[in-house]
Amino acid sequence: MIKKPRTKPLKLLKLDAILQRLVHNHLKHGELQIEFARYSAGYRGEVALDYFLHDLDENSYLIFHDLRLPRDKEKKYYFQIDCLVLHSSFCVLLEVKNLSGDLYFDHHFDQMKRTKNGIDETFPDPVNQVQQQKSYLDSWFTRNQLPKIPLYSLVVLTNPKSFITLSPHYGKKAAHIIRAKGLANKIQEFSTIHHQEILLKKDLSKLTSKLLKQHEKHNPDVLKTYNIKKTDLFTGVFCPDCNHVPMRRERSTWVCTKCNVKSKDAHIKAIQDYAMIFDEPVKNKTLRRFLHIDSSTCMKNLLKSMNLTPSGPTNSATYHLPIPE
Repeated sequence: MIKKPRTKPLKLLKLDAILQRLVHNHLKHGELQIEFARYSAGYRGEVALDYFLHDLDENSYLIFHDLRLPRDKEKKYYFQIDCLVLHSSFCVLLEVKNLSGDLYFDHHFDQMKRTKNGIDETFPDPVNQVQQQKSYLDSWFTRNQLPKIPLYSLVVLTNPKSFITLSPHYGKKAAHIIRAKGLANKIQEFSTIHHQEILLKKDLSKLTSKLLKQHEKHNPDVLKTYNIKKTDLFTGVFCPDCNHVPMRRERSTWVCTKCNVKSKDAHIKAIQDYAMIFDEPVKNKTLRRFLHIDSSTCMKNLLKSMNLTPSGPTNSATYHLPIPE
């Protein structure tokens, strides 16, 4: 049973919004496109995992996607788990990789090298990554006074076109690397080893509640990360048909000045873009500038139609824009 469904990573959504609005020929454009492609591939790999997780008995396993939990009481540091599979007798942490090309796992430098189209790239060893996450989760169980259960960690390669090679002395760590098609069988192996029920129904309920309550979505400041200024972004409402910006507001309707397409709700995407890119309470006049609207009453009515109401004194009221899931 899926207890925490998968959603698109917020960073992926933010990169998408910024790339659409980034001025042409910006120096960071290529870097952002590479990052967007990398995060998109990772997300597709996690989605592909669902097909293989479906082979597990939904009455015996609880599945949590994209967990981000605190490493300390002060919540200063966090650790992230791509997928957590919970059984009453054991728990499995999955690190999902969706990489094509030749993958070489190097024990000497604790890295994974990917060769594709004659180009070499290096990544941290994902086996080390997921084992570190397992250590953090073990400590998390202790801090939350939860029953200790056996923890397993696996690196799941979801791209069938990858070719895997291990360095000569990679050793026992190799057992942690599997193809996605072997995932269900591997987890079933763990169930044959552990017969004793450690987590009762009430324990599973308590654990589920704590996992969901303490999960905190990663919300990076992408503009700061990539040193992009607000003035580097196009403002205005994009045409839903030809993608031209800005559309013009005429008598409660958005009109594209290029293809003449009309829309009643094209502003919703623009407001969502603002929420994702800037992620801050915003005043009516700031949104008017962003959407190219002259009337404060018009802006107020558009926000009201989205069930958004202002907070604070009238002369300095702000809106909290929800970030799309």
